Amino acid sequence: MLRIRDRIFASALSATAIGLAWSNAWAADAAKQDPAPTWFTYTVIAFVLVGILIAILCIRGALGNSTWSISDALSEEADVTAMIGPPDAPRPFLDASQKPVTISQMRASSSRLIALMGMIVILFMFIGFGTFSMYYFAQHWELPDSIDEVVKFLLAGLTLFAPYVVNKFSSLFEGLSPRR
Repeated sequence: MLRIRDRIFASALSATAIGLAWSNAWAADAAKQDPAPTWFTYTVIAFVLVGILIAILCIRGALGNSTWSISDALSEEADVTAMIGPPDAPRPFLDASQKPVTISQMRASSSRLIALMGMIVILFMFIGFGTFSMYYFAQHWELPDSIDEVVKFLLAGLTLFAPYVVNKFSSLFEGLSPRR
């Protein structure tokens, strides 16, 4: 038996196929065509946006039924000083060579949180600019001239990931630094 989201997807796909059959979008000489019908343009854009929303909801639903957790995904392993030991041991707990004992523990990572927020922002901007580009393409049968500026803007937005990239890059060289 089909789930409700599968029925919605099948209905949207069928409506799009019917719209494509009625549209003159694939005529031989696209440069001389009239703009695509408004209803068709909005149908395609709505189909894409609803498809993105359904995909996000399917991913969320699949993750909701598993043991996966966003707090675990945003955490990274860090060495911390052990503060638990025998009752008579000094704090922090020292090993035989009088060095503090460290344990690996999952700790919240601000760089991963920044990367997640940056990814969400860039995703929404990409979807927004993509929607306007699809609309312009449906009206003029070519992409807007300013699309290169949009690409530059989106690439500049990748600087939101700089703290995460620097953190990961610096971890490559941890083995070269002397141990304390």
